[in-house]
Amino acid sequence: MYGLFQTTKVLLCCLLVMWHGVEGMNTSAILDNILDGYDVRLRPDNSGAPVNVRIGIYVESMESVRESTMDFSVTMYLRMFWQDTRLSFHANEGIVFKGDAIDNLWVPDVFFLFEKKASVHSVTQPNRLLRVQSDGSITYSARVSATLACNMQLQQFPMDSQKCTIIMSSYAYSTADVILFLDEQSVEIEKGLTISKFSLTNWTYENVDLAYLLGNYSSPRCHFFFQRQMESYLLTVYIPTVLLVSIAWLSFWIDAKAAPARVALGITTVLTVTTMTAGIQETLPVVTYAKAIDVWLAVCLLFVFFSLLEYGMANYLLVKQTSQVKDYNDVELQTKEQMETEDLRKSSRSVDTKPQKRCGRHTWTAHRLDCYARWAYPVTFVIFNIFYWIYYNH
Repeated sequence: MYGLFQTTKVLLCCLLVMWHGVEGMNTSAILDNILDGYDVRLRPDNSGAPVNVRIGIYVESMESVRESTMDFSVTMYLRMFWQDTRLSFHANEGIVFKGDAIDNLWVPDVFFLFEKKASVHSVTQPNRLLRVQSDGSITYSARVSATLACNMQLQQFPMDSQKCTIIMSSYAYSTADVILFLDEQSVEIEKGLTISKFSLTNWTYENVDLAYLLGNYSSPRCHFFFQRQMESYLLTVYIPTVLLVSIAWLSFWIDAKAAPARVALGITTVLTVTTMTAGIQETLPVVTYAKAIDVWLAVCLLFVFFSLLEYGMANYLLVKQTSQVKDYNDVELQTKEQMETEDLRKSSRSVDTKPQKRCGRHTWTAHRLDCYARWAYPVTFVIFNIFYWIYYNH
């Protein structure tokens, strides 16, 4: 009995090996049959209706959206679906082509408009495959990384939102030969996708034909909408500049006679804001319009410069006031030496009242100028903030 069991087991193994061998021979025969006389230079149904190619995009990651170079980088699976009856055969399962074997078949010559750099991944093997079904339906997939141009509008930077687009087209075939299109199931996004400095809020698609000198070409496009994350700019730009403006405001509470303290405070705040502005401008492209952050930094620079300018005016009034008091004291000393009668003493007392009259309510002094600046400065800055945030957030 044991010998019979062993003999049956050996026969089954032999039959299985023979079956796989026949299956492999059948697949090779099918490949030889469908590729016999196949002309890779001709599109399917070369003299008939145009080939409909459905495009699919699966976004694996988006590395960055850069304002300095106005582009964005994306790694995606580019998929194409079309029909080629020349490759139909009789079998239950499809045939997979990969690597250089795909070059033996006709594939749509899709390229990316406004592409700066792109490549098909090749580790550990070229990341391409083509699957042919028995009815001639073809599925093509390639893992592609591309850096594409993105025309950004930065008037509201860093409270802006941007739209970047992937535009595809056929290089050689017009709509008379190949029609590329997207549908509702064409675009997929990796769950949990994160982008530096941005968040992906939405994506849409549209099918457009572009008219060139050689004819009309299908140009399906996928639009991605990004919203910039403000947290980093609040922590590194807006809050520090508010603190610098507040420090400059403190100089109005320092006595105008303390020249070293007020001058050092004013110059330090001006230089800090200037350095911060220069550092931010290095990371942004040169544009012909003012960005929201430019307006903010410029106004903050004006405020801290005004605090330094105000001290210059206060120091001038202080020197002028000191000079007037000295002149009045000299006059008083002279009158006391020359006036011996009571009438002359009365006239000297009338002279004493002159400086008090000149330094009355309507006379500008360093202390009065500081008092006005203490209230006008923060009120004006608060009003500017209200208009700034309402305007740019709207």
